[in-house]
Amino acid sequence: MAIPRVFVSSTCYDLKYIRENLRFFIKTIGYDPILSEDGSVFFNPKMHTHQACLAEVPNCQIFILVIGGRYGSLIKKGSTSITNAEYMEAVKLKIPIFTLVEQAVYSDHYVYTNNRHNKEVDITKIIYPSVDNIKIFDFIDQVRLNTIDNAIVPFKDFSDIESYLRQQWAGMMFSFLMYQNEKERIADTLTVVSSMNERIEMLSRQILKSVGTVDAKMTAALYDKMMTHESVRDISYFNICVTPLAILKNPTFMDCLQFLGKKITVEDKKNEVSISVDWISKRKLEQDETDYQYVRKELLDVLSEFNITLEEFIKSHKN
Repeated sequence: MAIPRVFVSSTCYDLKYIRENLRFFIKTIGYDPILSEDGSVFFNPKMHTHQACLAEVPNCQIFILVIGGRYGSLIKKGSTSITNAEYMEAVKLKIPIFTLVEQAVYSDHYVYTNNRHNKEVDITKIIYPSVDNIKIFDFIDQVRLNTIDNAIVPFKDFSDIESYLRQQWAGMMFSFLMYQNEKERIADTLTVVSSMNERIEMLSRQILKSVGTVDAKMTAALYDKMMTHESVRDISYFNICVTPLAILKNPTFMDCLQFLGKKITVEDKKNEVSISVDWISKRKLEQDETDYQYVRKELLDVLSEFNITLEEFIKSHKN
């Protein structure tokens, strides 16, 4: 049975006891903890160990980020820590991230933030007892300013972490179950609606066959053919009402628009397929002209089925 894999990212040495407790906690709830020191990360002999850690992130479904007071070693040929690089990989892959910061570090970050723009203070000379590098504060800001997964929770000891993760993962399960139930309800509703539409369409056709004049049946058949074509929908987009007569009287899409009193500009936008209330791209016009020929032929076929010539139809509908 497949189980969620949880990647634990942090500086190893100053947070060793936290990582050990996390490994035990993750196992107790039936998930698979992924920690570099446990051998659960495959260290490919052809890769640097940093790259091997990054390569393991995509194989996980949950990402835990623990920020302590030690910035950690820089990633090979980079300017950020390996923990920072792992975090960015999880962000890129949209893996759910749960960020926790030591309370002392969080408090120092507050001091740093409040003095950052104070011109009377040399921010580089302030001693922060809980961190070895102010880059940690930039890392916290990076997480906080992210558009998603930007929740940051301070902790004093592991019990704070355990309590937070239990609540959050229970919330994830609740959200998943609600989403699944909602999907099933929507699917059932769509099935009913689709069935109703099929029945309404069938009944409409039967009514037209059994009731009404020949002209009414023919008009319904003409509109039925028109509604399936994009060129007809595009004519309607120009805020004008198109009729079978307008299409049958005009051999081209542009002729039809002029017949309906609409003047539009054709813009030669390279490879662009677009339309506005006042203009149409050249490529879009070409598509509509082709589609228009198809719909006009189908309307002529309908007239033929009712044994009516084009001239007779135009004459009978000129008013």
